[in-house]
Amino acid sequence: MGVLCFFSDGFSCYFNALLEYYHEIKIFPKTGQRGHPKEPVKEPHSELVYGQMVKEKKNGKLLKITYRIRCGAERLAKLGFKIGTSFLERLNLTIRQSLSPLKRKTLGYSKNRENLKKQTVFFQAFYNFARPHMSLRERICDSEERFQKKWNQKTPGMAAGITDHVWTFRELLTVKIATDL
Repeated sequence: MGVLCFFSDGFSCYFNALLEYYHEIKIFPKTGQRGHPKEPVKEPHSELVYGQMVKEKKNGKLLKITYRIRCGAERLAKLGFKIGTSFLERLNLTIRQSLSPLKRKTLGYSKNRENLKKQTVFFQAFYNFARPHMSLRERICDSEERFQKKWNQKTPGMAAGITDHVWTFRELLTVKIATDL
């Protein structure tokens, strides 16, 4: 499993959603005393790192930003990561601009949760495998010639080592997905 680092705003539901997917079951030993033994509980996976950035505003003005590490503080420090606001804000803006159901007061606004989920999953696949990102591109030539290729395009999937090329739309729509994760 790769590095599980998640960063979000202060919305409380994100932690529960992460815990639902990335968890380990802690089973308590029997104590030998009367009564029912303690029920097993879900604990965050040992590899999971989750941090939140909470903005406090008053009358539309930003008062302060608080950074909270909900789990994996030691691992976050060891990896040398910090919670960055720019990545969160940029990703939120990209998703909002790309998915019309997330925009308010538009004809594409979605009231059906299942349709919204399908559109979001498709956008995530497109964003990570078929859409090259300028921040990930690699320079291949320093030539000043006008029509010579100077950059190799990369997607987040390529940067993570999951794929070796930018996917076409056909590949994206016809990929076989493993369901037993």
